[in-house]
Amino acid sequence: MIETISLDDIKPGRKPHIGVLINPYSGGNKNGLAAIRRTIAQYPRTSHCEVRKPRDVLAALIDFAGREVELVVVNGGDGTVQAVLTALFHHHPFETLPVLAVLQSGTTSMTARDVGFSGSPVKALEKIFKWADSGGGDPSIVPRPVLQVQAPGHDTRYGMFFGTAGIYQGIQYFHRKVNSKGLKGELGPGITIARFLWAVSLGRSGFISRVPITIAVDDHPAQQLDCLVLLISTLERLFLGLHPYWGTEKGPLHFTALRTRPRHLLRALPFILRGRKSHYTTPKNGYFSHNANEIKLNLDSGFTLDGQLYTPENRQEHTVVKLGARANFLRF
Repeated sequence: MIETISLDDIKPGRKPHIGVLINPYSGGNKNGLAAIRRTIAQYPRTSHCEVRKPRDVLAALIDFAGREVELVVVNGGDGTVQAVLTALFHHHPFETLPVLAVLQSGTTSMTARDVGFSGSPVKALEKIFKWADSGGGDPSIVPRPVLQVQAPGHDTRYGMFFGTAGIYQGIQYFHRKVNSKGLKGELGPGITIARFLWAVSLGRSGFISRVPITIAVDDHPAQQLDCLVLLISTLERLFLGLHPYWGTEKGPLHFTALRTRPRHLLRALPFILRGRKSHYTTPKNGYFSHNANEIKLNLDSGFTLDGQLYTPENRQEHTVVKLGARANFLRF
């Protein structure tokens, strides 16, 4: 595994070289970036680059590596973070991996809320620069596993949250019906999941369609499920603070799936959302949760990786989600 810079390597007083990636298309950046640019200008050992597509991210990281950047700040949404992780671990522009700092600049920003900075990106940058310049603040490093996703017909990608079945359909609904209303932060996804749960509780199949998926978790035999929801993540906190995992194994990937028409859904739901085992959340009732190293899926559905949507070329080949790397995230 590639060596990663630690907090001790970039301790304050040495004035580490910082690289800032700015995605002007991210939801939180659409109202202008003048304040971000003014803040960056106050710290002389900063390189910054605007990025719009994954190829821009890779080009910027190659440039940062040549400048010996030790801390990469991501001013973008979950999709931008995914592009950064993919560039780092698939293309390897750095000999020694930089520490990452993720700002809350996207529409949902699940990754930033879990391993990065909540609140104003400007204030987050000010904290980072103050610490780098003079040692102010109390930083910590959050080490976190990173998913590797290999799907038929697609390049290998790296990210933090994979979802399919109802999650994929819910994101499509969010983009069609909710995001256009201008709702920001966690409110939009919250409305979407409320709409989803309401439809399921009433047995309305028009909103969420069943998705047959063949699932193999680590070395266990594959099983076929008609899935309502399937997610795999290394994030400990999803939007609205949800933690829907209750597996007991030591694997780095959290896997949770709900069968179509699970039994006792309304009674099981409080336990699911808080990640607590109960006598309701059992495989017999249609609820599955494990900590794993690798999950192989044969999908009759598209999937999302950090908010970006993809469709496997076929279901005969596996879509494989496994531990792909580990990253260090800076947080105050």
